[in-house]
Amino acid sequence: MPVQDTLMKALTRSLSGGALDVLGVHGVDLVEPFATELPANTLRMDRVWRTVDGNLFHLEFQTKRESTLHRFLEYDARLANEHRTRIRTVVLYHASVASAPDELDIGTALYRVENVFLRHLDGDQALNEVEHHLRAGQWEPGDRMRLGLALNMRLENQAHAFERVRELIPQVPDETERDLVVSAILVLGDQGLTEEQRALLRKELRNVSKLAEELYEEGREEGRMVGRMEERMEIALNMLRKGMSVEDISDTTGLTKQEIEELARKQSH
Repeated sequence: MPVQDTLMKALTRSLSGGALDVLGVHGVDLVEPFATELPANTLRMDRVWRTVDGNLFHLEFQTKRESTLHRFLEYDARLANEHRTRIRTVVLYHASVASAPDELDIGTALYRVENVFLRHLDGDQALNEVEHHLRAGQWEPGDRMRLGLALNMRLENQAHAFERVRELIPQVPDETERDLVVSAILVLGDQGLTEEQRALLRKELRNVSKLAEELYEEGREEGRMVGRMEERMEIALNMLRKGMSVEDISDTTGLTKQEIEELARKQSH
């Protein structure tokens, strides 16, 4: 199974069982990730799951204010038309966002989403609760969200909170729970970090989470594959310049005739 699929399965568990209650989003129990690429268009939603009652749960994470709900409405209308089921849409806003619309009246219908403004949640207090629970051996589902999203909540000192998150993650005693926290951080919780912080956090996560390490290795392999493809394309381009046949180039590089012909067309322009 691809590691990205494993990541989404972990996030499914991470968000279920009352974990989202700490954000004011109640009654969420997810069954499986749902395809977010709609056949009529290449538009993609952040994340969609099927719930235990057979409906769909649509989650968006925004670091900037969404000024209109037309985009979300289009997503949900297409999902509803394709699958003929009810959809619950929740929009998580980073602490930098103070307000956003939650209704859109188009005359023939009234569309609503549930907005969660993380600036209304105290990230320092969330980390205090996680630390208290870890010391008392009272880890609970909500701690996944507290630790996973604390850096996107209201903070006194973001740099200090970042260091606390780095210290607390390895203390999560259960390996499975650590992976659930890591899935929340990797998919949602690192959105508000600087590139330097994101790189540092992901590097350290590899030391404490099997899931994070597998994702890293998969990314390295993908990078190697991209590099090998670029190298083969460059060789094919050089052979084209020398006037060699498509068949010979294909035999040498392993590229398909269609790929070589496309490369030749680009070269001619």
